[in-house]
Amino acid sequence: MRIMLVDPGFGNRSWNTFGQSHWTSIIHAGLCGLSACAKQAGFNDVHLLDIRQLKNWNELEKRFNDINPDLVALTMRSCDHNIDLEIAQRFKKLKPNVKIVVGGVHVSIDPVFVQGFFEYDYIITGEGEITFVNLLKAIETGVEFPRVSVGERPDLDTLPFIDRDLYPYSTSINLPNYEGVFRRPMVTMLCARGCPFRCSFCYPHAKIHFGEKVRQRSVSNVMQELDLLYERYHFECVKFYDYTFMLDTAWSEEFCDKYAHIGKPFWIQSRADLVARHSDLMSRLKKVGLRMIGIGFESGSDKVLKDLRKGSTREINLKAARICKEHGVLLSASFMLGTPTEEEEDIKATISLAKTMRPEFTSVSFFTPIPGNDLYVDCKEKNLILSEDPEMWVEFSPEIPKIKGKDYERLKRAAAEIMGDRFGGTLMGKFIRYVYVKTKYYYRLRNFLVYLYSRWVSSCGYRFIQRCRKVH
Repeated sequence: MRIMLVDPGFGNRSWNTFGQSHWTSIIHAGLCGLSACAKQAGFNDVHLLDIRQLKNWNELEKRFNDINPDLVALTMRSCDHNIDLEIAQRFKKLKPNVKIVVGGVHVSIDPVFVQGFFEYDYIITGEGEITFVNLLKAIETGVEFPRVSVGERPDLDTLPFIDRDLYPYSTSINLPNYEGVFRRPMVTMLCARGCPFRCSFCYPHAKIHFGEKVRQRSVSNVMQELDLLYERYHFECVKFYDYTFMLDTAWSEEFCDKYAHIGKPFWIQSRADLVARHSDLMSRLKKVGLRMIGIGFESGSDKVLKDLRKGSTREINLKAARICKEHGVLLSASFMLGTPTEEEEDIKATISLAKTMRPEFTSVSFFTPIPGNDLYVDCKEKNLILSEDPEMWVEFSPEIPKIKGKDYERLKRAAAEIMGDRFGGTLMGKFIRYVYVKTKYYYRLRNFLVYLYSRWVSSCGYRFIQRCRKVH
């Protein structure tokens, strides 16, 4: 059986962008996992069709005809619906008897909607590795398989390591995130699935897709994969994509013990409340290689943080930032403006929080209501949503209005004030925000600008200045 896995990138903007930046060249771990499981089961004729590596629809159709697959597997986030459907429709016209299976988080949160499109022969909700292989076996042997099935949740340690060679991996790893802070090559890693928190702008995506509890790979399993990757690629840094690194302190302590022999700088994502509770753990992580941490602070207003069910407060956010500074860990801070209950005093509180923290890297976004979470439902019921175009569900930059009742010109000024604090004030911030928005799809230029700033952040001069400043 010839199998084609399809990476939709980020929609129609993604054509011919592979190799231009970290974000346009990153591998899709889910598709790599499906490939590894299929090959382990003896289905070795697996191909990738990545629209980021293609010029246009004509080349996509030519690649489809050249490969002539028996089965196509599509992955779908909410923002992928339009392009996935067009891909499926084109493939069905080219080869009416090709079987098309779709899975992914949007399929999990709204399976009834996806079932309405009969281009999809099979629909798998939840985690797909085991069920996908069962589907392949059923098709191969002529056994009937249900159109809609719930994916069986695997023991993560029993899964084969993902098939990174599905992509041109030598290109991916040589486009590190924050180059200037991190040296190439950079490998990326996932250690867990699920999230126990209930942030209203996200929940219950993870619960529906992965289940109630967080499931982690054992530290030994993660280290085994890292050792194999180092032997093969001699990587210089690692980016861990888990959102809740540090959640399980025993796991994290064991990680520190076993990662020490690798000794390469790494990047993690975590939460302010976890960092605030575990200063000693931050110290240990720093000693074994932690170079940068990404934290979604979202707001400086206790009222907004409560409305978002963030599980944090302004003081906790400040404490987390202080701990990062104390241990010499670079901080990448994310803030969200334009949430439904945010008012002028809340905007000012977020601006003052960012100015007090002075993170090395700052990301500002406008709240975007995405299907499947509680805040989206609330906005839908109150008729606040300005656009239901899936293309807008991937557009978080501080530019495009998303819900009614917000003064977006004021929010743009707030974003400029936050982004300009490290560069001389609001006037410079307006320029930074303009560049940030306008270069979003000029990937090479954006990559170069981030590189220049990252080099400054990594310099001795910057570190000297930081020693003279503290988070209040």
